Amino acid sequence: MNIKKNLGKKIKEKRLERQLTQEQLAEKIGISPKSLSQIELGNNFVSAENLELICKALLINPKVLFDFDDIELNKEDCIEYINNKIKCNNKLLNLVYKFLLIIE
Repeated sequence: MNIKKNLGKKIKEKRLERQLTQEQLAEKIGISPKSLSQIELGNNFVSAENLELICKALLINPKVLFDFDDIELNKEDCIEYINNKIKCNNKLLNLVYKFLLIIE
């Protein structure tokens, strides 16, 4: 899971729900639209201060932005996550292998 990307997606989702452009939200929190864009794309992590301002501007609790249950993982994120878990755990690797043999 990429926290920066998921957080950025949530910020964008909530911004669009409030029918705000990037320019409008950026102005409300005192950053450039380019900076907000980089946050929404997950290229930059939002500072605690700006996170607080974003939450106030969007009228949401910060925990809303960190609830990633409804975000679909893309194929690359899934593969990366699985690879990282499996390569560190031979027992898990064997279990996954056996499972795949069974379902094929």
